[in-house]
Amino acid sequence: MDSNREKMGLKRIMKNIFRLMKEYKFQFIFTGILAIISILFNIISPLLLGDAINILIEGANNIINHTGTFDFDRLCYILLVVGTLYIINNVILYIQSYYLIKTTSNIIYSLKKRMMHKAIHMPMESIDENRRGDVIARLTNDIDNLQTALSSSFLEITTTILTPIGTLCMMLLINSWLTLAIICIVLLSSALIGVIIRFSQKYFKKQMFIQGSTAGQIEEIISSQELVRTLNYENQAIDEFNDNINEWYNFEWKSRFFSSLNTPMTTLNFNLGYVAIAVLGSISVLQGTMTIGRVLSFFEYLKNFTEPIEDLTEMLPEIQAGIASAERIFEFIEMEEEENPSTKELETFKNEITFDNISFGYTEDEKILDNFSLTVKKGEKIAIIGETGAGKTTLIKLLTRLYDVDSGAIKIDGVNINEYDKHSLRSFMGMVLQETWLFSDTIKENIKYGNPDATDDEIIDAAKKANADNFIRQLPEGYDTILTEDGDNISQGQKQLLTIARAIISNKQILILDEATSNVDTRTEMLIQEALDKLMENKTSFVVAHRLSTVRNADKIIVLGKGRLIEEGTHDELLSLKGYYYNTLKSQGQN
Repeated sequence: MDSNREKMGLKRIMKNIFRLMKEYKFQFIFTGILAIISILFNIISPLLLGDAINILIEGANNIINHTGTFDFDRLCYILLVVGTLYIINNVILYIQSYYLIKTTSNIIYSLKKRMMHKAIHMPMESIDENRRGDVIARLTNDIDNLQTALSSSFLEITTTILTPIGTLCMMLLINSWLTLAIICIVLLSSALIGVIIRFSQKYFKKQMFIQGSTAGQIEEIISSQELVRTLNYENQAIDEFNDNINEWYNFEWKSRFFSSLNTPMTTLNFNLGYVAIAVLGSISVLQGTMTIGRVLSFFEYLKNFTEPIEDLTEMLPEIQAGIASAERIFEFIEMEEEENPSTKELETFKNEITFDNISFGYTEDEKILDNFSLTVKKGEKIAIIGETGAGKTTLIKLLTRLYDVDSGAIKIDGVNINEYDKHSLRSFMGMVLQETWLFSDTIKENIKYGNPDATDDEIIDAAKKANADNFIRQLPEGYDTILTEDGDNISQGQKQLLTIARAIISNKQILILDEATSNVDTRTEMLIQEALDKLMENKTSFVVAHRLSTVRNADKIIVLGKGRLIEEGTHDELLSLKGYYYNTLKSQGQN
């Protein structure tokens, strides 16, 4: 994503997070009620323990002064109540954790589905703008960061807000001056912590951005190992990676370091509070305004007052990372989806496809296609040739509506394709591209991807027509052979035959072949060409090719130059023109 894109802001991020939580409001309310009960138990327990200590002290004085003994019944009753409260509290914490983890997991599950839906439905312009590794980082690292922040922060924030409030009330009831001293200490340290948080958060944001950028670079290097090695690009790749990883390291240690300063601040806060209680509490005991038991209760209340804040500050790195990740996640989710305003179905293709004076450019300054016109009859095989950048692949992208024309119209049987639902339009089209689309699954499932309802016999028949059945049966597991990522455990030609088999089984009326025979040897090219001929029988086909030997038998060959149609005709007609087609055929050493 563009690093200069306008930031969402904390308020907008939190609004999005609360919108997610709203779908599970009853679970969060229930968890919040349990948290309140747990907090009440934590507030009551120190007071009861103080009473128990006072009973022990009174009993000890009675024995020393020979005026009585311990009130064992009351002491046992108080200790029994305290023990019961602690046991119930632990059960409540278990239930809290169960519901909180389950709820946050559901939120993240829903968020992952939304992000994947967004990734699949993004406009091609957005896909071209973003590195795949950065998108993957948002779907993995950023999601994990947000899940950690959600599962830990809700309970901690609830505890941090409610526990100090309840504890403060109890402390005020015991001794207001001592409470005021504690408040002053806490406010001072909280102000310093707030400054540290604001300072460290900017480094967390920068860290998340460079993390996504580095993930994109790693993905590119790993997926292009052959190119990296053949070009001797290893050292440059490592240098670029080191630059990114050093920048990542620089932001990460700064964000973690400044965020970690919160822990010693809260520890100092806690220790100063102990000193204040010890000094002022001792004075109050000597003055007779407090008992020793209440002073000891105050120590416990100080712990209850400061410990939630201390726990929260220890978790601040996770929470800050979660907020930074949330910004990237919601920025991604709020991106526009591919527009598909029409619901009109393309039901039949009867006569012709017309490119009516179309123009298109990826930028406003440069036209890739300029006033291009062409009529293609149903069943015709159209070959498209031209120099790199002439607009061959762009023409295909416009036909499939991956992009829409800037002016003019593409029509099927006289109807502008913009009037049709995009999914309906594309359901008539099958593609075999230079870049093979294979998945880490069995060969059978990769072929079946063209028609999920295909039977095993239909899969085998398609493989035979694609000249792939022979090499598939020679593999150890045959059709059940698992392909590695991108099908790297079979040859380039074999991968192409599988994509042809997949196109055959899809049985589309319009076929698009974009450099389908490139990067293979002559023998494999013959196998692929034979398979393509079977594939194109009785189909309307658009064939983009550099090797002109593969387009001799086309019903019509068109030559593109700088976005315009410069030659059009059959093989023999173009030879007689002695123009681009003739010269290119001659330069390729063909008769």
